[in-house]
Amino acid sequence: MWPAAHAIWRTNPAKSTATANDYKVMMENREYRFAREDIVTLLCEVASQYARRNAPPLDVLIYGGAAVTLRHEFRTAAHDIDYALLKPSPLFEDCVEDVGKRYRLPPFWMHRLDRFTFAPRFRDNFYRHADALRLNAESGNLSFLVQDSDWQLANKLCWFRRYRKNDGRDIAGILQGRDGDAARQVSQSVRDVFGGDATFASDGTMLSDALEQGINPGELAARLDGRALYYEKVYRWLFPLLRRKDDPAARNICWAESLFWRTEGDVQTTLARYGIHLSPVIVNHIARVMFKPEFWSLL
Repeated sequence: MWPAAHAIWRTNPAKSTATANDYKVMMENREYRFAREDIVTLLCEVASQYARRNAPPLDVLIYGGAAVTLRHEFRTAAHDIDYALLKPSPLFEDCVEDVGKRYRLPPFWMHRLDRFTFAPRFRDNFYRHADALRLNAESGNLSFLVQDSDWQLANKLCWFRRYRKNDGRDIAGILQGRDGDAARQVSQSVRDVFGGDATFASDGTMLSDALEQGINPGELAARLDGRALYYEKVYRWLFPLLRRKDDPAARNICWAESLFWRTEGDVQTTLARYGIHLSPVIVNHIARVMFKPEFWSLL
């Protein structure tokens, strides 16, 4: 069981002046962060709302970046609070919405992703790989569970995205807090959480191979961080150019298809598919930036 925790919401001048559109931009740009104390305080508020409504028993699993922030010192904040339920609860969602309005939080500050519930062994892991978070608040029949580090590690590895800085930092941070061989730690966590049902995406396989070859978790974190910064730099430069042509296509190209580019021809094929024309000079520049050997190698 976790020790009792409570914190005071730290005031942010933006809360009293920002418009709904300002918050939308802040969330899209990942500028809005919840520190550990903020997460605990907001969960206390949601729990109090739920208790006042005399609602039926409900267990809520906190996972993702918020769970990592609550459990580990190396991560100091999360961009939102992801949660999962064994069955839908409109009443709980109403409580979340009320707290969001009270603190003028952006939409989806705390949100449920249905796809997470389709992960292998989700129902088994809901209790087996989570611990209760005890709050200094009247919670009634509401209980919060926090995803444990084995589930965090296995989940992030199986769905690892090399262009997201926090995924790499979280994996490396969890491994740095453990003793023993990193590759063995990862394999054990994946087997324990998902059994034989786990499959790695190409990025996860690449990361697993790097660990098998003995890369140090600290060095791994630095390499992954550098790689994510590469993506961020290219996207910030490329996205405005594409957006002038076609905004939906720009999003698909930047956040999905560009992950599979390996040659300048791949870039040209994608742009042609969406009917977007960029000068050969720009395409060549993209290729030179994105296809440096150090960009793809973790070792």
